[in-house]
Amino acid sequence: MNERLSATTMLQSRSNLFRFFSLVGMRSHYDQSPMAAIVRADIVASSKRRMHIKVRIAVALVTAVLGVLLVLLGCKAKPKIERPTDEVTEQTYKVDPNATLRIANGRGSVTIHGTDASEVRLRAVKHAPSAAQLKDTTVNVTAEPGDILIKTSFLRQKKQPFFAGSSSVDYTLVVPRTARIARVDVDDGNVSIEGIQSSDIRANVVNGHVEIRNCCGDLKVTVANGALDLFFGRCEGPYFSADAQVLNGNAQLSIARGASLRVRGETLNGKIANYIAPMVDLNGLPSRKADISLGEGRRSDITLRVTSGDITIVAAKPNG
Repeated sequence: MNERLSATTMLQSRSNLFRFFSLVGMRSHYDQSPMAAIVRADIVASSKRRMHIKVRIAVALVTAVLGVLLVLLGCKAKPKIERPTDEVTEQTYKVDPNATLRIANGRGSVTIHGTDASEVRLRAVKHAPSAAQLKDTTVNVTAEPGDILIKTSFLRQKKQPFFAGSSSVDYTLVVPRTARIARVDVDDGNVSIEGIQSSDIRANVVNGHVEIRNCCGDLKVTVANGALDLFFGRCEGPYFSADAQVLNGNAQLSIARGASLRVRGETLNGKIANYIAPMVDLNGLPSRKADISLGEGRRSDITLRVTSGDITIVAAKPNG
């Protein structure tokens, strides 16, 4: 019985092995047939088409995403660019010949011309880096026949100290020659006054340049940091005195030929250069004091003091 089972099992194994080799032989024969080549080519082409479709879908999706991003970025509000801007105001006021003028300007220049007019012509130019800051800069004028007060107001920006502002106002005024310049106060800017006769002038500048030209009246000027230029011609009016002081900076005094003046100058830390009258240096050291008398008759007094800086005294040019 065992021998029969073994023979039967062997015959089945041989039969299965024969079938396996037959199938293998058939597949090998099929793979080498023309039909198999056609099927394989169709499979490869179909795979390539599927890959191409996937690539096109991926490109379309990326393009759509980029388009959405560009639209969103395009919809975002662009920051507004602020541009510097100016505003000009011009006014005319009827005043008395000896009217009083007072000006307080934190930032900007003040120019005053004395003429034979019987009115005050005011031109104010506001400067600001933006329209909003220009609006926050105000020119206040209180005008009466005997008194004119001009004051600049700067509205401080949020989270910014007052002195850090960049807005300013430049004033140009034409006034009667006999008007009294009671006070001109400027924190940062220049002051120029010309042609005031037989009347008072008071000017104070913290940082800037002061120029006083051909003004024959009582004068008191103070400059904290900057420079001072004084020009005196031949004053035909009554006696006057001028007192000018500079804390840090240089001062120059220009005097016309024939002017009757007594000039006293002193500097604590600097030197005096006198090109209009002889001076004697002590022991070869630079002069720090000067006392000069010029012209004939009664002389008006000019006192010039500098804490840290030089004093220069020169002859004024004929058309200066």
